[in-house]
Amino acid sequence: MTHAHGQSDYPNRPVTIVVPVPAGGATDQTIRLVARFLQNKWKNGIVIENRVGASGNIASAFVAKAPADGYTLIASTAGTFAINPNLFKSLTFDTRKDFIPITQISTFAAVLLVHESFPAKNYEEFITMAKNSRDPISYATSGSGSAQHLAMEKLRSQFKLQLNHIPYKGGAPAINDLLGGHVKVMMAGMGDASAHLNSSRIRPLVTTGKSRSPLLLQIPTFSELGVMDFDASGWHGLHAPAGTPADIIAKINADVTAIMADPQLRQLMASIDVEPRSSTVNEFKQFMETQFVKWKEAAELSGAKAD
Repeated sequence: MTHAHGQSDYPNRPVTIVVPVPAGGATDQTIRLVARFLQNKWKNGIVIENRVGASGNIASAFVAKAPADGYTLIASTAGTFAINPNLFKSLTFDTRKDFIPITQISTFAAVLLVHESFPAKNYEEFITMAKNSRDPISYATSGSGSAQHLAMEKLRSQFKLQLNHIPYKGGAPAINDLLGGHVKVMMAGMGDASAHLNSSRIRPLVTTGKSRSPLLLQIPTFSELGVMDFDASGWHGLHAPAGTPADIIAKINADVTAIMADPQLRQLMASIDVEPRSSTVNEFKQFMETQFVKWKEAAELSGAKAD
């Protein structure tokens, strides 16, 4: 009960949510949508701060050292919180000890895209090309250590493909270069790809979801094509610095859970093919543990290294 006062008037000033990727991509869009609906409850305002660099590690390091008072939060992702700790050898923070999970916000599939000029017309042709290519085929992702990066490295390892990873600082700049033909292949989070799926300049080949994307009903999933245990699903969540009072964590969780039930927010998230997913603090904590183990195994299997 020592923090009852903290909860009763929290937040009494603006809350900063640090986003580890550039503005414009699916993570940024999702967090800004959530912030927009949270503004109705948090009248003092929400500041979205994009801190980009080092595959999200700059943002994580910053928030790990922020005051544990509930006024600096981080938008967490599979890449930053479950994959990076298994890829980067010398992090200045520990995602399991230096942060408290608050709630999951969403989950989303990924899609393998090629530029219109790329010869492969479907997934099977892509695999054949990548197996037999004299020079490695370059592919883009939203960054080293992203779920999409590890998924492609797992594919490379499983089928002995000739692939070369080009990491970008976020999904938005990567997809812009794909649209421009500067890079010919990309494994993209569905949210990053959604606005461009009707463009004649890119061609989707396969998706990673358990079922077909409502935005791409004509495109098969990896499991339909016989590639099992291939899950590159990403997610978004909220974390706070370790030591943040439990009642403030509970208050944030309750407020976010309440807005996640709003049909308008759910519809806006669905429009970028991001599935709303709220959780209790404990559920998110358990989910984080399973994610850590899952991506540790994926990192070891794929042989992926952080660039």
